[in-house]
Amino acid sequence: MERTGSLFTLLILLLWPAYGNAQDVDLQASLSENNVFVGEQFSFTIEVKGDRIRTIEMPDPPEVEGSRLLSQTPSRGQRISIINGRTTTVNSYSFRLIAREAGQFQIPPVSIEIDGETYRTEPLSIEIYQNTGSSEGSERRPDIFAEINLDNEEPMVGEQIIASLDIYFREGVEVTSYQPAGGWRTDGFWMEQLENIEQPSTETVVLGGVRYRRATLLRYALFPSRPGELVLSPYDLHLGIRTRPRRNDPFGSVFGGLGSNQRRVTLETDELTLSVRRLDEPEEGETIGAVGTFDIQRQPSVRQAYVGEPVELRTTITGRGNLPLLSRPTYPLPDSFERYSPEEETDLSRRGSSIRGTRTFTERFVPRVAGSFTIPEIVIPVYDPERSGYHYHRLPELTLEILQNPNSTFAEFQSEADLQVLKGLALWKQADNSPGLFGRWWLWAGLLIPAAALVAGWTRKQKQNRLRNDLQYARAYYAWDQVESNLIQAEKEADGETPKQAYHYLHKAISGYITDRLGLPSAGLSDRDLSEAVQTRTSLPDLSKQLERMLDRCASISYAPLSNRKNIEKDIEEARTLLQKLREAL
Repeated sequence: MERTGSLFTLLILLLWPAYGNAQDVDLQASLSENNVFVGEQFSFTIEVKGDRIRTIEMPDPPEVEGSRLLSQTPSRGQRISIINGRTTTVNSYSFRLIAREAGQFQIPPVSIEIDGETYRTEPLSIEIYQNTGSSEGSERRPDIFAEINLDNEEPMVGEQIIASLDIYFREGVEVTSYQPAGGWRTDGFWMEQLENIEQPSTETVVLGGVRYRRATLLRYALFPSRPGELVLSPYDLHLGIRTRPRRNDPFGSVFGGLGSNQRRVTLETDELTLSVRRLDEPEEGETIGAVGTFDIQRQPSVRQAYVGEPVELRTTITGRGNLPLLSRPTYPLPDSFERYSPEEETDLSRRGSSIRGTRTFTERFVPRVAGSFTIPEIVIPVYDPERSGYHYHRLPELTLEILQNPNSTFAEFQSEADLQVLKGLALWKQADNSPGLFGRWWLWAGLLIPAAALVAGWTRKQKQNRLRNDLQYARAYYAWDQVESNLIQAEKEADGETPKQAYHYLHKAISGYITDRLGLPSAGLSDRDLSEAVQTRTSLPDLSKQLERMLDRCASISYAPLSNRKNIEKDIEEARTLLQKLREAL
């Protein structure tokens, strides 16, 4: 046993150097600039990173077509970092080159030998421009300007497009701060601001023979609500900038560096026109206006219930696309099921490059007759832009068993009366002058109460039928319920981590109440359209002005600095007062 242990220890000691030298080598190649002009110099740098590197051979010089190497020997550098007791060394090798010919070129992999093993870098691309001096394109563009760039200028109705607010600035200009000037008018579009950008980063672009730095400040998801030519209004932007007296940074920066001549400027993007295409009619199914990639499921709360017990039918739509614009799917239910007002719930995520989340539609009904009932299969078409066609979701039929409740009781009346023989003398009494049977008040009350209940039941039934069949009447009837729900959400968001979201619900409460009460489209109307619609229906000019101010505040508050709790509560209370006035006027 002792001999075996000694051999094992000897084996570990012999193999230890091999294991000790095992390491992870990180090899990176980079260019100081991917876009250069003919005659400009640039650097090609190789970095070797590791914690136990012993020997590094000199790397081979890069072979860059369209450029000339200024020196076969690279400049060397080394830096050491110690993190959690672990020492890491980074060795760098930089070659200087000069651009000689315009065009797009590829830098092939470069070989370097590290501790006896050969490693190769990844290929890189570079674009060289002909320096034309002061061209017409460069004269038309200022030192700093802003643009709205769209990822798709010919979308389908309901298709998500990404609008990026980009700024371009030349060498010597630094951007220190930015703030949108106000609400961006996007008539004909549903707009959601994406939350994926926290700190803007820059990249180099060449426009009209002039090098600019480009930074994306904000991104929006836009959903066109109707076909035809739609116009995006100009976007106003306030910037804090400063210019440097000398060339400290060759390409400028965003939110960094020291400089002078600091000032504020206002930029305005150009107006954009989009050609929105109409969706083709699906081959089958009930359309809900869905455009995107979705998964659709429906499920009853129970498969078996008693007569008179409420049952819920939930339809859950999950995915990415125009979730806020989806219509509620309708299902044919048996006549013996009494419908109640449906509910909707939306959970959106605005992070990343698209709107995604879940939309849930809950329909409530009460069965009034026992038996076995079937909710038939339904097909819901969803237009998928990635496939350029419809994807058909088949929701299978559902079977519900409705049972008679055994605990329900019924009044039983005795069918035979107990008769007894009358014995004894007859007693004569004086005639009673009280009113007869039909003069009793309780008799008439007993007759009128069931009649009144019958009329009330018939009226309620007619109302329920109208709520089911008349969409406009149902929207107007439940408009105030939606207001209360949105105001509650606004108060919750005011106490949460994103208090500005409260203004989203305030805007939704006001605009939703106006469109539901007046029978207007639920999407695609601007705030000005809503104010004009209220002004034509009422004779209160002050109400229209107050409405326009509140809608404008809700639309632009997300760009302003964070409001304190008291200001948000004041705005919620003001919105509630405004809605009460609208309720009385409409």
